[in-house]
Amino acid sequence: FHFQKNMLVYANVYLDVGIHDLLFRQSSDSNNGLVTEDISLFAVLSSYKIINDYTISTHCGLGTGKIIQDSHSESDEGSQSDSKQKIGAFIGFQFKTPLLQKNGGVDLLTEFDGMGLNIGIYIPISKLYQVNLGITHFENLGDFAREDDLTTGEKLEGDDSALSFGLTMSLPRLYGKNEARYPSDYINRGIYSKTDSSILFYNPICTEVVETLRDSIRVGNNMIENLDAHNIMLLHQEAILVDSTRKSLLREEVGQSKQNKAMRHLSRSLRFFYDEHYRDALSEINIAIKENPGLAIAYGRRGSIYYKLGDIRRATINWNAALQLDPEFTEIYDILKASDENRLNPVEISKNFGGN
Repeated sequence: FHFQKNMLVYANVYLDVGIHDLLFRQSSDSNNGLVTEDISLFAVLSSYKIINDYTISTHCGLGTGKIIQDSHSESDEGSQSDSKQKIGAFIGFQFKTPLLQKNGGVDLLTEFDGMGLNIGIYIPISKLYQVNLGITHFENLGDFAREDDLTTGEKLEGDDSALSFGLTMSLPRLYGKNEARYPSDYINRGIYSKTDSSILFYNPICTEVVETLRDSIRVGNNMIENLDAHNIMLLHQEAILVDSTRKSLLREEVGQSKQNKAMRHLSRSLRFFYDEHYRDALSEINIAIKENPGLAIAYGRRGSIYYKLGDIRRATINWNAALQLDPEFTEIYDILKASDENRLNPVEISKNFGGN
């Protein structure tokens, strides 16, 4: 049995402590039960770095027991000769590649346990099953299988190279608290880490849910695009309204300026009219009408000026023009009625059109 607990997480650095090789023995002798001599205590400091589709993780720490001494000798005495616990350091590297990424990715592993170099490869043949291959004491690979050489008579030693093969099956975790210790693309395996295999096990079950969520995200993205387009349309309409408002204000400002200019010339024409300078008064009133063609009093005054100049026809035309612009101009009705009855006199004209 292997137990491990994360104690500290800081950025991409993790500190774990645990117990390894917790074994129980059942034999004919009295050494039944828990084998305390083989228990290994360890603490491991891990970190990872992601480079594009690759992940490099580093593990280093301290351990006791079989972590620093695991004899492969056939001699029972050799394996039991040194039962005293020792402390040793170890360091390991894990290189995750994007090969077979849909199943979790192929991992390359290497480890130095203080006595030799071990290498391995982790191959996920599916999301639930993985094949593990390794070579221990890789530095002594040149002497591999020397026990088969009958001429030497050498026996297998603890530092001899060995081939290892393993098959891993991921099972769901049916209880306990979900712990997000590592990124989803950084799944550590081996005696130094812990894997929540429930994610892998339930992945086929969750496929439909994931696709439904993706469809919902697509619908949401389409709604956002439609709202963006509608927002652009509203901004365009706002710009049109702003331009229209600016044009209206500009026209109003221009109209107000022309109105003021027309009223100045209308006032000057009144002074010339009182001074009986009718030609000058006519010139000023023409300028006023040019600046503001919709000024009814200007046409009425011009009609009075023409009457003073003896041009009754033009006077009548201007009075009617003033009446068309302002049908409620009652003074015009009185002047036209008096003109028709030949009783129009200069006093009435001055009275009706003498002021502004």
